[in-house]
Amino acid sequence: MQLNKSSFLLLVAVQAVAAFLAPSLTFPSTKTSSSFNTLSMAQDENVASEVTNLLEKRLASGKLSGTETSTALKATESLLNQLDELQSPTYTPEQLQQACQDLDIDTVDSILASGMAMTEENCDTAFWAVVNSIDEAEKQDLPLAANVAQMLHRIFDADQQLLLTREKQTTNVTCMQPDDSTGDAGAARKMNYVFDDGDHKNLPLMPGRRCEGGNCCDACSRNIFPTFASKQETDLEMFPEIMSLTFNDLAEVSAKSIVQFVRLVERVRRTIAHEYGLPLKTILPLQAYSRKYVAGTTQKGGGGGEGDFVTLHTDEATHAGYHYSCVLYLSTQGEDFEGGNFVFNDPAPEDEKQVQAMEVKEQEEESDELEKRLLEALQRGEELPDMEGIIEGSDGQSDSNFEEEVRRAGRTLTPFHPSRGAAVIFSSGWENMHEVEKITSGVRYAVPCFFTTCAVPEAAYQQMNAGLPKSDEDIADDWLHLLLAHRKEEPMESVGRVKELLMKWHYMCTPLSEH
Repeated sequence: MQLNKSSFLLLVAVQAVAAFLAPSLTFPSTKTSSSFNTLSMAQDENVASEVTNLLEKRLASGKLSGTETSTALKATESLLNQLDELQSPTYTPEQLQQACQDLDIDTVDSILASGMAMTEENCDTAFWAVVNSIDEAEKQDLPLAANVAQMLHRIFDADQQLLLTREKQTTNVTCMQPDDSTGDAGAARKMNYVFDDGDHKNLPLMPGRRCEGGNCCDACSRNIFPTFASKQETDLEMFPEIMSLTFNDLAEVSAKSIVQFVRLVERVRRTIAHEYGLPLKTILPLQAYSRKYVAGTTQKGGGGGEGDFVTLHTDEATHAGYHYSCVLYLSTQGEDFEGGNFVFNDPAPEDEKQVQAMEVKEQEEESDELEKRLLEALQRGEELPDMEGIIEGSDGQSDSNFEEEVRRAGRTLTPFHPSRGAAVIFSSGWENMHEVEKITSGVRYAVPCFFTTCAVPEAAYQQMNAGLPKSDEDIADDWLHLLLAHRKEEPMESVGRVKELLMKWHYMCTPLSEH
């Protein structure tokens, strides 16, 4: 019987120590060299047991000094370390690529354990092998193989490591929340905020995170990733359904688009965990969907509805459970659309406010002076000058200018120009008020997604048809039934499935060891 690696290392170490302690003893031959370059793997396991027994008897005789025993133990440890290094196999990039193609999880894990990392090419190969396996399983009406979910976990891990090597721009900001201690004046401003979306910027604030019911980090920031996803990962010809994808209606959506969409959302989730130092299992998506912005249209309805702009808002004010936010872009400003900047809208520093106040005062004085001159001209019976373009509202242009002045008054605007594959990730509190400027032409595609740190009650899992997964096969089944089963659903059935999907997200997207 062939020795396994552990038994073989034990045998060689024990033989060496036994020989050191009792050189007169003889043992079955094991071919070794001083550099351990040639080691026979043909020893029977009972030899190791025999040598171990002889050594134990020798140690039990009481004739060894403490120094001799210590020396023996150190020699054993040294031998084991050297032999372990010797026995570590070497792999080639081609072997990793082939293992990804074959969905050979054991080989992939062995290669990764040896120190080699997955490349973008490996991830791409593994992704398409996963998609092909899913399509084949659906074609034959078979369960999803466990190695499909396992390979997705390796892809998600590699995606995160690769992202850490790309450009990132971080701006730290002070966490903010509504101020509940501002008296009558503050209460009036809060009432204005409730009844007028345009008054959002005037809501009284104070430092700190609200993070209602959650476990957020106490540091807030904005992170811009110019290359969060590659051109291929956001190819709308390769993945056409991600232009208008929600988790509620997947009956006609291809497996490749579903898996790619989940892959991008999971990358965001892992990035949030990394950036804010939060345990990955405490972060779950509450909502993720594709959003289409079309020039000249007005938004109707909620998430996913078309529109040509988004008014100033705070995500956590929109939904108390939104604790971290992201917008991933699927199109490029200047190529696919014009306008449509994503804009962080902040209170201006006090010195800027003073300058802006002076400018407003000067404009008011100029307006008063113009009105005075016109009145005097009328009193003298003089012919009035051509006022087209001067009198407010005469051609619509001055109205627009006035609205823009109001928007900018007392504020600092920080625009981001969207490009395909870029992402903006930020804390969802009042420190990150933002808006989307009007699209003037073309179509802008983006994926907004929102994450919570609120824990799912254990009772919620117990009420599911299939509770938390207990095996890799269970995880694969969840992928199939919650995401990849192409079936028609009644609205209530769809809502229930999506709710279970989001609650189980971490358990589906990580291996059992991380549950």
